[in-house]
Amino acid sequence: MDRANFEQEIARIRNSRKYRALNLPEDILQEMLTAEVALGGNKAEITQRFRKKLHNVIASYLDEIDYAQETKQMKAFFQANPTNEQVKAWALSVMQKHASTRERLPNIAAFCQVLRAYIGTPHRILDLACALDPLLLPWLALPSETEFFAYDIHQPRIEFLNTFFTFLYPSAHAIQQDILVNPPTQSAECAFFFKEAHRFEKRAPGCNRAFFQALRVNLIAVSLPTEDLRGHHSLVSYHTQLIYTAIAGLPWELKQIQVGNELLFFIHKP
Repeated sequence: MDRANFEQEIARIRNSRKYRALNLPEDILQEMLTAEVALGGNKAEITQRFRKKLHNVIASYLDEIDYAQETKQMKAFFQANPTNEQVKAWALSVMQKHASTRERLPNIAAFCQVLRAYIGTPHRILDLACALDPLLLPWLALPSETEFFAYDIHQPRIEFLNTFFTFLYPSAHAIQQDILVNPPTQSAECAFFFKEAHRFEKRAPGCNRAFFQALRVNLIAVSLPTEDLRGHHSLVSYHTQLIYTAIAGLPWELKQIQVGNELLFFIHKP
């Protein structure tokens, strides 16, 4: 594939009906297409592999949430000065619309209780490939001065989260960034990496090890589902092995716990 065809394919994907609303960072597309070009083949073969991998990686971001409408409703909701319980009810209603967070809802209180017990009260948290996970903040009850940086590649979602933060979390920020190509450089006591390590593995086999090493944090809280979205197949053994392999031989401490249908791995880095 020559350079002209390469650039045309990137532009075609960014402007396609399927992906244009996400306003995907160009570096994620370039990195994925470059990897397929390196594998060889003609233009049609490279394009087919690239589009298949892109769908596998991005499919979870293709929710049907109208973030502009949700933002409008959110502004009206917070202007009424809701109570904490009302905020939680609103957050649940939004998370219900996204597959990844919807799976967690039956166990959300227990999940956040376990998470808070392990992370304590850090001064700064990185939420990596965050999706709608920042809506867990009302359950975590962190101090208002806790710095919270949420990263995602979905631009409309980033804008929605930044509006949410303005109402309740003045020290929180949402950033559009491909964290695999460009891992965050700021240091923090803790990072969340929920339901994404298996998709990283599909995108670039073995990449989680280098990614974990690149993070300038003391604790990485990783979660992975115990079963597939349809509930037909157990993923406990596969996902446990994925994390153990990623940190094998490194002088790190690992603790594992299951909360509902989610595995939590707490990786302590010295």
